[in-house]
Amino acid sequence: MEKQTTRGSNVNLDADRPARPQWWSDKHTSTWDRVKEALRRDWEQTKNDFSSESGADLNQGVGDTVKQATGAEALPPPAMKTRPDDPMDAAKLIEKQIKAQGKVQKTIAEVKTDVAVEQVRAQGKIASESQTAQEKITSEQRKLVELRQKAGEKIADWNRVEPAVRYGYGARLQYVDVVGWDDQLEGRLNHEWTQLRNGTTWEDARPHVRRGWDAATRNSIV
Repeated sequence: MEKQTTRGSNVNLDADRPARPQWWSDKHTSTWDRVKEALRRDWEQTKNDFSSESGADLNQGVGDTVKQATGAEALPPPAMKTRPDDPMDAAKLIEKQIKAQGKVQKTIAEVKTDVAVEQVRAQGKIASESQTAQEKITSEQRKLVELRQKAGEKIADWNRVEPAVRYGYGARLQYVDVVGWDDQLEGRLNHEWTQLRNGTTWEDARPHVRRGWDAATRNSIV
């Protein structure tokens, strides 16, 4: 397939894949293909660690990511946890969910009781009072549904950040003589990333590029 290079740029434009720096080679691709699933799992675990409503709890530690990225440990299927949940932790989570659901259901029962009392005390207002109480019931039931959804919710936005993480990982392989991340390196990466025109500004991409760079360093690829 013919590749086009923009004049005065070091960016390859290939219709079959995202824009990549001109220096990106088959070595970068093969290395990235080996480690990107390990980094995706690490990304989901990090989100879950900082927010109970975000990411997937895969029981993935830093050591697991390094072993998976270097091939020392096999990658589990995408949705499978690296290791089973600790029985005690799993029991506590289930207990917490049951208590939360019980609290919501108790609130629903109390609201229903209030509806019955209001019907007896104020027959003249039964229509409006019943409507108000029903709205409360609907709201509480919605909360219960949302609680159940959040218990198994998995927010998968890896596809959105993967290009930036991949670029940072590949850049670490390319610039092997660079000692560490500094203003000069960041300026170079900023310039390259802007030329790639991936639809994400450098300000938004920077932390994910840095994540890929650090992952390559941590995995002793360079």
